[in-house]
Amino acid sequence: MQVPPQLARIWQMVVHAKAVFLSPTTPLYVKIVLVAGVLYALSPYDLIPEWVPVLGVMDDLALIALLIAWANGFSSPNKK
Repeated sequence: MQVPPQLARIWQMVVHAKAVFLSPTTPLYVKIVLVAGVLYALSPYDLIPEWVPVLGVMDDLALIALLIAWANGFSSPNKK
């Protein structure tokens, strides 16, 4: 079974974001923002409650997508 290139790219971005977070050279503020964003997304308290159709889940997904894209702007130690 072939993985669609879009899913492969998303997975690659998630792995890179994890490498950025685990890197000792990543600034502390980046790690704090990433942790705070993930905790917010997992938290039951939201700006838009989950019971609101579509928007309740979309705000969490959008936040995670923005965090991953932001983290991919930083270089990991094994990529220069």
